[in-house]
Amino acid sequence: QPTQRTIRILLTTVLNLQRESIKGIAITVQDITREVELNEAKSQFISNISHELRTPLFNIKTYIETLHDYGEDLDIEERQEFLQTVNHETDRLTRLVNDVLDLSKLESGRTYSFDKVDLPQAIEQTLRTYQLNAKDKGIELLQELTPNLPLVLGNYDLLLQVFGNLIGNALKFTPAGGKVVIRAYQLDFNSRHEAGKVRIEISDTGIGIATEDQQAIFDRFFRVENRVHTLEGTGLGLSIVRNIIDRHHSQVNLVSEVGIGTTFWFDLELFEEEILAKVETIPENLEVKTV
Repeated sequence: QPTQRTIRILLTTVLNLQRESIKGIAITVQDITREVELNEAKSQFISNISHELRTPLFNIKTYIETLHDYGEDLDIEERQEFLQTVNHETDRLTRLVNDVLDLSKLESGRTYSFDKVDLPQAIEQTLRTYQLNAKDKGIELLQELTPNLPLVLGNYDLLLQVFGNLIGNALKFTPAGGKVVIRAYQLDFNSRHEAGKVRIEISDTGIGIATEDQQAIFDRFFRVENRVHTLEGTGLGLSIVRNIIDRHHSQVNLVSEVGIGTTFWFDLELFEEEILAKVETIPENLEVKTV
């Protein structure tokens, strides 16, 4: 099929054994499309990271210089406001650096250990982290877990990172009075010899994601908030989520409608000992708990 490619053509003279006369010309044709794509991706990454680092650093420098030069002319409230801004921008810079390091580690080929994971425990730990944030924003934070969920195969810390990124995003884009729900339930066995899986869903009643953005949101530094004029986030969270779920031999999916809300979901394999256990169909009654 016709595709856009980058070709390098090298012409080299061929000499005789005594290197005294030219016998001909050797022509080498190389397809360097992938090399060019990688160089462009590297340049784009450096450009993006430079821009993202520059903004908080500029803000920190500006406010500190103002405090240094005119601090005596500012009242206590103004100085406090300046220091809070510096602290906020420092946290933002820290998140960006941590996200870049996390993504770098995930893509470096580093091996992570996988073991049995108790999903209710991981979900409970995540919700405890975000319950105050949800309360401050007037958002209802719920969990809907089927009783006696089996253990899954995964990396506990990486899954905590996935839950935190997805729930944090849901809270960020859900207005007051909205709802964020994390669900977990076991899928049916497709056959007697095929293991079922556990599905995790994170749903919100937020602003939703436009169809044209739904693939791009997993790209580095792409931020839907650019379209709603907020500056929160690094644009790396969903790239990290996708990378972690890929390592769990699964895939992140989403359904979304602008003005209605968004649901992210993925499946996790059962821990090997659990596969041998008898699996019932999904109970109709979910255990609903408000956090």
